[in-house]
Amino acid sequence: MLQRKMWRDLLENKTAYLACAAVIAIGLMVFVSMSVIFQSLSEARESFYRDFRFADGFARVRAISETQTERLALLEGIDRLEGRLVRDVRVHFPDRAENVFLRLVSVTLEQDDRLNNVLVLAGRLPSAGTQGVLLDPDFMEANGLGPGSNFQVLIHGEKVTLQVTGSGYSPEFIYAMRTPMDVFPDPATFGIAYLCLNVMQELFGQEALNDLSFTLADGYTFQDVEDSLETRLEAHGLEALYARKDQTSEAMLSMELQGLQAMVASMPLLFLAIAAIILYILLKRMVEQQRGQIGTLKAFGFSNQEILLHYLTYALAISAAGGLSGGLLGSWLTYPMMAMYETFFNLPGLTGRFSWLHLLGGLLFSLGFGALAGYLGAKGVLALRPAEAMRPAAPPMAKRTLLEGWHLYWNNLNVQGKMATRNLFRNKARSFLTVLGVMSAFSLIATTGYFLSMFDVLLLDQFTKVQTHDIKVVFNAPADYRHVQRELARLPGINRAEAFLEAPAKLKHGWLEDEAVILGIEQDSFLYNLLDSRGERVPLPPYGIVLSQKLAESLQAELGDRLEVESPFAEESPVYTRVSDIVPQHLGINAYMELEALSRLLGQNHLGTAILLAATDGTYPVLKERYRESPLVFAVEGKGALLQKFNEMMESYGYTVWLLAVFGLLTAFAVIYNSGLVSLSERKRELASLRVLGLTSGEVLQVLTFEQWFISLFGILAGVPATMLLIHGMADAMESDLFSFPVLFEWQPFIIGALGTAASIWLTHQVLAVRVRRLSMVEVLKERD
Repeated sequence: MLQRKMWRDLLENKTAYLACAAVIAIGLMVFVSMSVIFQSLSEARESFYRDFRFADGFARVRAISETQTERLALLEGIDRLEGRLVRDVRVHFPDRAENVFLRLVSVTLEQDDRLNNVLVLAGRLPSAGTQGVLLDPDFMEANGLGPGSNFQVLIHGEKVTLQVTGSGYSPEFIYAMRTPMDVFPDPATFGIAYLCLNVMQELFGQEALNDLSFTLADGYTFQDVEDSLETRLEAHGLEALYARKDQTSEAMLSMELQGLQAMVASMPLLFLAIAAIILYILLKRMVEQQRGQIGTLKAFGFSNQEILLHYLTYALAISAAGGLSGGLLGSWLTYPMMAMYETFFNLPGLTGRFSWLHLLGGLLFSLGFGALAGYLGAKGVLALRPAEAMRPAAPPMAKRTLLEGWHLYWNNLNVQGKMATRNLFRNKARSFLTVLGVMSAFSLIATTGYFLSMFDVLLLDQFTKVQTHDIKVVFNAPADYRHVQRELARLPGINRAEAFLEAPAKLKHGWLEDEAVILGIEQDSFLYNLLDSRGERVPLPPYGIVLSQKLAESLQAELGDRLEVESPFAEESPVYTRVSDIVPQHLGINAYMELEALSRLLGQNHLGTAILLAATDGTYPVLKERYRESPLVFAVEGKGALLQKFNEMMESYGYTVWLLAVFGLLTAFAVIYNSGLVSLSERKRELASLRVLGLTSGEVLQVLTFEQWFISLFGILAGVPATMLLIHGMADAMESDLFSFPVLFEWQPFIIGALGTAASIWLTHQVLAVRVRRLSMVEVLKERD
């Protein structure tokens, strides 16, 4: 009997319960899909790293012999150490406008158990003595190459033909980027190629190696061997020495896993908490409405526990429906999402899968929240005695509300507004929970809007306000920039030419140290600008170093502090300078100096690595063709193509953000709709009486709409600080050495949140308007007092 009653009640209010189940489904969909993806990525990473011997540490040097690498392998704490040759070259595609680069990585064929081993997907490794290469599959596909294909690269200004022998990748380049500034892989313009060491040495005319990889002995950490390695490698022109966690590919993958973990821990809880609020309001109101039925059941001998369990089944049924549908949707979502991850991460075994463990775990999670909300909402039945329950509850004591004393507000209300205000204060607990629900929905919408706008700050501002040059001519090696700058400045279409220096360095402050690139910029530069937190240009001081905020925090450095600088570009190392300013930077970690001041610090004269150009339209392809085969120029980079790639990435990211915004809209609608529905159900007699007195359905609806707008206003106001807290939490969770999200107060996200919440309120009012028009005045007024 109780079961039939439950199904009848659920069907009578199916819209409200479906909205609640939808919120639960969204939370469980996020939980299951993100949990499965997190586990799959983690397991795939650990398996790939283990099976293909991903190194624990890396070093870049100018030149080191194979004999010297063998000696380094004997250092205490080093398990294995291998040397190789790694060089970036430009691919010669005559019909392509953009620059295409390939990173050549040498492979010692005699070693089967080499570090950073290559997983061969198709074809084979190149044979000894041949100019064959094994390409990463994404680059091969994006550029229309296949096994047996020939293509040309430029080495020392000469064209060299290479033949594709197969496809594969190593754990070192799971997330393949040419520089950390690229932010995301672009296989059409950058890829990895593996070829025999002796062939690569012959092509570049050098026997020395320039890249080291090593693993650590048991019980040792990177810090244990860092100092001894650094001391010995300085004589070989040490450029960088870093642990696995700082390797670009691993850092990006770890950052993604960190973001997934944060989402798994926070997003489902938010949706389930909102669903619990809705369930609590619905069940509490149902118990109040069914006092007479509860009294009758108790009179017939049903115990408190049986009746409480009966009402708990409402919550459990809704939680089970939402949890099961959300779990199944989440399991299905893993397949397209894993396909998306495959386009970014070169990891074997990345496929969607169905996980009973996560489905059942999510379902139990949902049932737990539902049971708690159901118990809190229905526990009032325990206090009811049969005789008391079978008569209507005494109306709540009417008393003057706080707002009635505010004459400016109260005297300007119509009758409907006064009725709505009094009803809100008559049901304080429900009003407070509705405020919490609206606040959560508003925060979700506003937060997604915030991160969408912050990608503009991170990426577009970087290339429209900071890096304002049109073209960048990159040298093959650091050199005196004056001759090249004069030559470029005289070319037609060039409006301005500024020298630029990118010097890798290790900065030390006390016992703290960090690696960064010091950017040397001309004193009155207009093509590379430093900006403060207000977006205003910061002039470079003639002496001293300017640190980015994150770098300054890492070194715990303040204005005037003395820093020790070690750089492979320095004639003598270390050298010393003082912090002259600290500026915000959200993309990468850099330090800045005036160009000539940096050259003097390094003991060099007029040292540069690139020339920045302001040019007219049409100049870029002319320059690219002019210096295509120049032995002095490594690349001619146009900013337009780079901006287009970032825009494409932001579009794909925007779909995810807008999906979260839709979830927020659905949540806002569910909260507001259920609150309005409960208010309508408990006030049907009152509203029908107003119709009898001559008010139109629209005028009667104003009682509910005023109440919704009024309570939602407080929800939105409370949502402003809640949004800032949520933004802080998500920004901290997603922060990495490659980029960080600025936490700023901007009006745009809050306007988006308010508009989204208002849209949910308006949609709720359209549904309530239909229900008000359908009120039967005769039936409602026939109900007994």
